[in-house]
Amino acid sequence: MIKKVINWTAYLSLITAFIYGYFYSAENHELATLKILASNNLTLGKEESKMFEVEKNDTLIGYLTIGHSQGYGGPLKVAVIIDINGKIIATETIQSFDTKSFLAKLENNKYFDQYEGKIANQPFVLENDIEAISGATISSLAISDAIREAAHNVAQYKLKMELPKKENHWKFSCNEAIILLLFILSLFISFLGLKKLRYLSLTLGLVFIGFMFNESLSLTHLGRFLLGYLPDIHTHFTWWLLMGGTLAIIIGWGKNVYCNNMCPFRATQVFLHKISGINLKLPPKLARVLTKTPFILLWASLILIFLSANPTISSYEPFAMMFSLKGVGIQWYILPASLIGALFFSNFFCIFFCPVGGYLRWTLKIRKHIIDRFKKQ
Repeated sequence: MIKKVINWTAYLSLITAFIYGYFYSAENHELATLKILASNNLTLGKEESKMFEVEKNDTLIGYLTIGHSQGYGGPLKVAVIIDINGKIIATETIQSFDTKSFLAKLENNKYFDQYEGKIANQPFVLENDIEAISGATISSLAISDAIREAAHNVAQYKLKMELPKKENHWKFSCNEAIILLLFILSLFISFLGLKKLRYLSLTLGLVFIGFMFNESLSLTHLGRFLLGYLPDIHTHFTWWLLMGGTLAIIIGWGKNVYCNNMCPFRATQVFLHKISGINLKLPPKLARVLTKTPFILLWASLILIFLSANPTISSYEPFAMMFSLKGVGIQWYILPASLIGALFFSNFFCIFFCPVGGYLRWTLKIRKHIIDRFKKQ
């Protein structure tokens, strides 16, 4: 009875947090205070269809509107000012959940300067019209998508310019091909029960998903999924492969192939434990209690994510720090603790701390419960 009360209290609190975040945590922007207006001595005039007239000394010089897209961490908004001749005057990011270091890299490399002077009806295709910044490609792509939307709206509805035909190009590179092959290998290993081959798939996951791509499944992926911040499949196929593929296999087959055979951080846990040869055991009662920790951490993280409608706000996993040497706050403490713990306890972080593993185990549990209910009918 107590367990049911705790579970339902947790579910209701998550639903309440989600509703609150959906209705009350939307970020409001005072457009009149934008830096690009102040730096160019511009003011906003009348608004029509979410496009504002921009004036200088009471003379119309152009239009301002907001472009939207999906960045790595979720929704992204960019303000764009275009003059009456169709040239972009300035741009400014007004909402982004992407990692601040990525956005700083764009600023430091003068990424936004590329857009100034460009004509509003250009395609703004990354690598063709705009150069991406190495190490911040996803953020570069998201911003170019947002600026394109804003510029094309002004070009079409205010300046009556002809727009290029919109084409959705699939981004399927070596990265996506390697991850797809890893999924196939992991499915093969799970289907045939070839446990020794897991060391091969985990090694490949460590090398490619971890160090080369830095694409580990994380709370950010989960937060985006639960908040409905789904990126465009044409340009974010890696995200869909990892998140969609993992959940599809769990729901359809009941196997967690990502955690078992692909997760790069689990690979570090397994290999460190093998290297040390130490296998300490916790008292059974304490171990049972500690295995609930990932669910508690997952609940607390989701409460923060839902309240803020920000999928990156409570990400504490040390994955990015491990594989790209970029971390913030508590990650500086969690990473060494996880690596040291792995020397003494099997799958230390995975069992006691990983929120993604906790969510996937919960999904498996719900799947089993539903199937058992149907079998009894």
